[in-house]
Amino acid sequence: MENSYIKELLAAIGKRLEEHRLSQNLQPEDVAEMTGLTAATIRNIESGKETYLSNFIAYCLALEMHPKDILAIEIALKPLFELSQSRKEKSRLTPRIDHLIETDFLKTDRTANDIVNELAEVYQVKTETSNVSVILKRKVGEGKLKVSKKGRFNFYKKR
Repeated sequence: MENSYIKELLAAIGKRLEEHRLSQNLQPEDVAEMTGLTAATIRNIESGKETYLSNFIAYCLALEMHPKDILAIEIALKPLFELSQSRKEKSRLTPRIDHLIETDFLKTDRTANDIVNELAEVYQVKTETSNVSVILKRKVGEGKLKVSKKGRFNFYKKR
């Protein structure tokens, strides 16, 4: 991972692991034997290099320490990247479409455009039919809706 903050956190976690290993008078080869990992993997974990979560857990188990104790470090709790406005809106669409499925609105055949218009009227949401169509197709896959084709339009209806 290229993010420097993540690298700092991994280095801090690795250092804590190494300190615990040394406090038990163990060598990387000892931990390797207890985990089934290689000594090089143990050294990589301790130096803050990327690893699998399963390797981290195996390391903790070998030293009989709970992972939460190793992870108890200062962390700035904020996303590395802000959620885009379009992704936020798409995230809000799914529960609103779920609500429309629960009501009588989808008891009759509806197009994605019908649903866009209903979302605008009920929730004052302005969105594209393509955003709604993606969610509707997922709901069909989940068995909540059925789809029929009439001409070039898909019609969605509650199952």
